[in-house]
Amino acid sequence: MGKLKKLVQGELIVGDKAPFNVYTHSRVLLLARGAEVEHEQQVASLLMQGYLDPDEKRINRGGDTTEVQSQRYTSDLNPFLELEGFYQQLLKLHHTLNEGRKPGGLPRGIRDMAERLLLLAARMPDALLGAAHWPVARQSVSLMQSLRSAVLLAVVVQRMQQVEEPVSLLCAALTANLSVLELQDLLSQQQEGLNPIQKSRILGHPEKSAFLLQSLGVEDEVWLEAVLQHHERLDGTGYPRHLKGRAIGVGGRLLGLADSYAAMTQVRQYRSLLTPRQALKELLGGENRQMDAELGSQFLAQLGIYPPGSVVLLANGDTAVVTARGQHLAEPVCAAIRASSGQTYIPPPRRDTSDPSLAINKLLGQELLSKLQPFLFWNIAAARALR
Repeated sequence: MGKLKKLVQGELIVGDKAPFNVYTHSRVLLLARGAEVEHEQQVASLLMQGYLDPDEKRINRGGDTTEVQSQRYTSDLNPFLELEGFYQQLLKLHHTLNEGRKPGGLPRGIRDMAERLLLLAARMPDALLGAAHWPVARQSVSLMQSLRSAVLLAVVVQRMQQVEEPVSLLCAALTANLSVLELQDLLSQQQEGLNPIQKSRILGHPEKSAFLLQSLGVEDEVWLEAVLQHHERLDGTGYPRHLKGRAIGVGGRLLGLADSYAAMTQVRQYRSLLTPRQALKELLGGENRQMDAELGSQFLAQLGIYPPGSVVLLANGDTAVVTARGQHLAEPVCAAIRASSGQTYIPPPRRDTSDPSLAINKLLGQELLSKLQPFLFWNIAAARALR
């Protein structure tokens, strides 16, 4: 596998077939070799985010494409690419702040991202959840945690009357950890516990992030309050102000749920990775009185016990990936990856787990997904309504 090279002007021509595969920097396929380049907007989008592998086989323009994949994978069709773009924007913001420079237009840029996430959640919530749960190696796990929190909230608030300012809440999710991103990335690789200095920085980061956002032009009180309160807990054991009960706003309580879930289901060196089901059980089950039970039940109802992107073993022996939430929490719709015999399904057949013969027997790890392209499992064409 060769080193990726940035795509440059002139390498893709509208009306021609792509002579090579175009990837993101983390090797998510954006456009397959042999697919038609449709319009200038597509080219502009690919130039911003696209890379090619110089060692891969190319095809001549207009040449034979019988052996190449013709699946299109473009920004107006695919939430996986949308999230990649959002991640790159957040990473650029992170680098700017680390260099001691003040990014211009931060409030508007973050709001644009939040509004787009809400639109995606309204039109294709299952694929968006799948994108948030799909395993992709990232330079910054803390940025991905923030983005996943925002995705979860974008889906959950679609049917929640309590949230009056959903855009502001998503803005808070995207920026709540802005002051400790570098520390969180360090901690994700650290095997020992927090030292006193690290603990002090973690305990103070809600206030520091809110102060930083204000210095960058954020005046939205709902946004700032959710950032300040996302680590407060109903029993007063949270931080930084040890608020209790209804003293914590709805935004802070919801963001606390989403941020905790995203952290629990993300790889860390110092603790075991939890499955979505385990994380939800730990947050909402048993004697836990730190989280809002009513909001938690709504969170669970929208996410499901097996969220899209989960890998499961079915009663018929198939290994499958969840692609859509079902009518019941534990009965999602899946796409089968392989049979009990080891045979790989091409294309992946639909499996409705409400059928007892296809019921979920076991939740599996996601390791095998890292070798697969997610567009195989979602009807990306359903997103054409976004155009």
